[in-house]
Amino acid sequence: MEKIQSMPIPTLLEARKAARVAVFVRKSSPLYTISSNEVVKAACSTLKISIDDSHPTLLFIDKCERLDILVFDVFHVGYVPSTAHHEASLPVVLVDCGKRYSVIKAASEEFRKEVNVSIARQHNLNGWDGKPPYTADHTGPKPPTYPNPRDPSMLWPTS
Repeated sequence: MEKIQSMPIPTLLEARKAARVAVFVRKSSPLYTISSNEVVKAACSTLKISIDDSHPTLLFIDKCERLDILVFDVFHVGYVPSTAHHEASLPVVLVDCGKRYSVIKAASEEFRKEVNVSIARQHNLNGWDGKPPYTADHTGPKPPTYPNPRDPSMLWPTS
């Protein structure tokens, strides 16, 4: 069995293997003020992958005070929204967009798991009728709410 998790980023992307890309867009970045779709295009350009070939699917936008985090899949032909509330085990590439340049890193095992769990959780929280990209905006006075999750037990806090 092929060890996709440990492939170097260029090898992984050149092999056109399904991967998840987490893009950190800092407030100081010139990308901070452009649309999410333009950020995805810029990240694909940074990763040297074609939009047409990679078929990026924007899944989640997490808006914080000083940072936006966008997560999208590339080369993921097996993505099915109706089953995406189950945790995937995709490799994760981090693109950190700063003021002057972007840094590309393969995610650690812990960060890879955190991203994949977070995406599964967003599918669950946003219900059966929800379609990506999902957005969680933490910049306002009220936290995000999810009135119709796929798993009703998520409506009640756990102790």
